[in-house]
Amino acid sequence: MSDHHLENFQTWAVIAVLQGTPLEEVAIKARVSEETLKHWLKALTEEAQHHLAADNLALELPVRDLAHALDNIGAYVFIKDLNGCYTYANRLVRELFSKNLIDIIGHTDHDFFSQDTVNDIEQHDQQVLREGITIRAEEHLRPVDGHELRIYWTVKIPLFDESGHIRGLCGISTDITERKQMEQALRDNQALLSTVLDNIGACVYMKAPDGRYLYANAAMAALLNRRPEQLIGRVDSDLFPQNTADHFAKLDQLAFTSQQKVAGMETFQLHHHEPLYYWSVKVPLQRDNGDMYALLGMSTDITERKRLEDELLRLATTDELTHLYNRRHFLTLSEQTLNRSRRYHEPLALLMCDIDFFKHINDTFGHAMGDLVLQQVAEIIKNTLRDTDIAGRIGGEEFAILLVQTRMEHAQEVAERLKTNIANSEIYLDDGHKVPLTISIGVATPVYPMETLATLLQHADQALYAAKRLGRNRVHLATEV
Repeated sequence: MSDHHLENFQTWAVIAVLQGTPLEEVAIKARVSEETLKHWLKALTEEAQHHLAADNLALELPVRDLAHALDNIGAYVFIKDLNGCYTYANRLVRELFSKNLIDIIGHTDHDFFSQDTVNDIEQHDQQVLREGITIRAEEHLRPVDGHELRIYWTVKIPLFDESGHIRGLCGISTDITERKQMEQALRDNQALLSTVLDNIGACVYMKAPDGRYLYANAAMAALLNRRPEQLIGRVDSDLFPQNTADHFAKLDQLAFTSQQKVAGMETFQLHHHEPLYYWSVKVPLQRDNGDMYALLGMSTDITERKRLEDELLRLATTDELTHLYNRRHFLTLSEQTLNRSRRYHEPLALLMCDIDFFKHINDTFGHAMGDLVLQQVAEIIKNTLRDTDIAGRIGGEEFAILLVQTRMEHAQEVAERLKTNIANSEIYLDDGHKVPLTISIGVATPVYPMETLATLLQHADQALYAAKRLGRNRVHLATEV
């Protein structure tokens, strides 16, 4: 056997014989006789023993242990010569190819992998063999007799002879197909989740316990006219006015301290616009040890619904023409106020007002002028009263006013001022003539504890009718009836 032949086959032949491959098969593969192979192995063993003896070393050649270790390493280990032919393959490689070692030695990757995937292998091999460098890369491979594409993370290192010349390469490959599939599935799930969260129609976000944003979806970023990544690491005071940030912090803190889901309406303004109303649900996130590590929030814009509710409430409680309370709501508020005043022994006064000769105004100047008169009187009432007082239109031209925490003498002063303001108001026809406008007012205060809203209204009505009998455009007190 020539030196060149020995160099090509020395590695695999020794391992093959040590692993139990019949000498006859190894000899056929090496294209030598069995006797020649035995002679060569004997010479190789004697040479090894000679070198060991010369170095005075009491060592055994660990080839068998090395082969056993490589067969159980959990990775695909192989050696190739300069032509890309296999000179060694461990157990996983042999199982992948479904062949014995003797049927692998001397063959190239073209014999084991599909042609559409073998080019990447050859490029990496040539880079190692040509440049003498170690490379680490993914390789996508499909066996010639299989359909499944597998992904391997491969490290290939050059092998050198005693003269420093590259004589081959050693490769170690790890099958990462399942890991890559899991990573892709995770990316797909993340993309799906991001798509859902960005199109959910609500602001979705995560905050750390110190208030820093850990995540914000597209809706949250659009609300602040920023990109989602620009919110990460920020706190509410960086993004909203301080009073708004303090408002948000209350619900955040409640979720953390209660360790339960909380919900509530959050109101704020941006850039001097109209108030925005959001319904927020906030859930604390816990680790297995119970530590709170984040807050998951979802805030839905309910501004239009809130405005619609407010409008419906206004329509249900307000007189459409004068924008004072309608009769039903005025009576409801008056009942509540009377009960509170009775409980706390607070003074209270009721004014019943009626526009003088309103039918004459309607009949003479038309209903449009009548509506204008009603609006004028309502506006004067609102401008004359305090914010805490309650005023309503309870009939065609009849108004009622509840003065809270007001005694009779002060109520009389308010009524006189109101009467004067209305008499001094100016409403003109198109031809320049002034429309005469006066009002009659009856004033009553409750007598506790027997007074009810019904009797109080009755007393104020009686005072009003007395004012009309006495010539109108006057204030009359129920104590004078």
